[in-house]
Amino acid sequence: MPNTLAISILLLAFFASIVFNGFFRNIAKKNKILIDIPDKSRKFHFNETALTGGLGIFCSILVSGLLLTDFTDAKYSVDLGEKGFLKNSIFNDGLINKNYQVDSKNYNLSIDNKNNESINVIIKDDTTNENITDLPLEIIPISKNKFRVILPDGTQKFYLSESGSIYEISPNNEIKSNQFSPVSTDLNNVKINNTSIAAFLCMFLILIFMTFDDFIGIRAIYRLIFQSSVVFLMIIMSEEYIYNVGNLLNAGNIYLGNFAIPFTIFCVVGLMNAFNMIDGLNGICAAFALVPIIFITLFGNLSYGLLIPIGSILGFLAYNMGFLGKKRRVFLGDSGSNILGFLVAFLCIEYTQNSNNPYLLNPVTALWLVAIPLVDCINVMISRVSRGIGPFDPGRDHLHHKLLSLGIKPKKIFYIFISFSVMLSLIGFIIEQNYSDQAYISFFAFCIFSLIYLTITKTVLDKNV
Repeated sequence: MPNTLAISILLLAFFASIVFNGFFRNIAKKNKILIDIPDKSRKFHFNETALTGGLGIFCSILVSGLLLTDFTDAKYSVDLGEKGFLKNSIFNDGLINKNYQVDSKNYNLSIDNKNNESINVIIKDDTTNENITDLPLEIIPISKNKFRVILPDGTQKFYLSESGSIYEISPNNEIKSNQFSPVSTDLNNVKINNTSIAAFLCMFLILIFMTFDDFIGIRAIYRLIFQSSVVFLMIIMSEEYIYNVGNLLNAGNIYLGNFAIPFTIFCVVGLMNAFNMIDGLNGICAAFALVPIIFITLFGNLSYGLLIPIGSILGFLAYNMGFLGKKRRVFLGDSGSNILGFLVAFLCIEYTQNSNNPYLLNPVTALWLVAIPLVDCINVMISRVSRGIGPFDPGRDHLHHKLLSLGIKPKKIFYIFISFSVMLSLIGFIIEQNYSDQAYISFFAFCIFSLIYLTITKTVLDKNV
């Protein structure tokens, strides 16, 4: 069932992306707007190409999300949580819904946790949609894994939670009986929370602003101001930011304190520009977004909601790589590359900083997921500044430009980049699995990789270009 659901969501998002990318491409071509014209100096494509990939990806994500329950077996799980811009709004009634299966029977738990000392729980039979009890149960924590349950008739029972199983115990001698093992079925749901809603709204703002940039061109300083502003807005709405960079120096976790939000803005804006700058050959930028999203999606348990952007990116790649005809290509444009960079950045933040996430990653693992665009961007900017050139000025000094100058074909460069991106992500996750409490090992390894990259770029590639 889960595999069927995953395939259904992927296909829905993929075909939605095919439709919307084709739709916006035709509008751009017909009206001669948002068109990238080859110049044979930096832009080596042969045909005028629509810069509508960002529009296609965004709209396919939106429509796929809206149609998800109609065309697939997916269900939404709404949890506005205890932080974010909707936590105290009329949309948040204070209830948390959890779904479990016990002895092949489904149950829905509505949990009211407004009282810090006890929890009121209403259990509903998911098959008949009827309440198991007329009145809520009251659960009072005794210790970390022991609970006192007051039934509607006033009767008290005691339970012990141990290794994923629940045991009824006596109040005194703790004799175990009536064991049952609830299995969470929320993993099959598409989760909607403050972070996902805030991210979608901010991506919409990025789409509007950067589409104007694709259309008329906006100065770099104004782009930076906008990027910083929208990232700050995202932080305010979601309350997600980088506050802990992990044990990078073998001296304990490094907490950023008052520098957390400025550091987050710097990192996210940097990654948005890294994705924008790496977008010089067909498929590269989208692939560098696709690989980390896939790794994050598959880490631990399948995250069904992230299958929507995966399918949307794959639909775009079908156009961008010429699989639907070389004359029907579509480019990401600044809107698409910035949206993807923003999305990947906050997914990494969500999976490295949110302690409520059961599949929390070491912050340094996120570096491995975006290694090539990140290190290439840093290398290019340092090189340009040292030569007295603006760091955001256009040029042919990215890694893919240097490989092109060596005579390597664009498609081979694409496959090289994909392979290295997958390999580096695997390295990050392997180190994570084997040295989860020693993040400094991963950090030192990443520093060594970066030095090797810079050395090869300066001593080998630059001499042959």
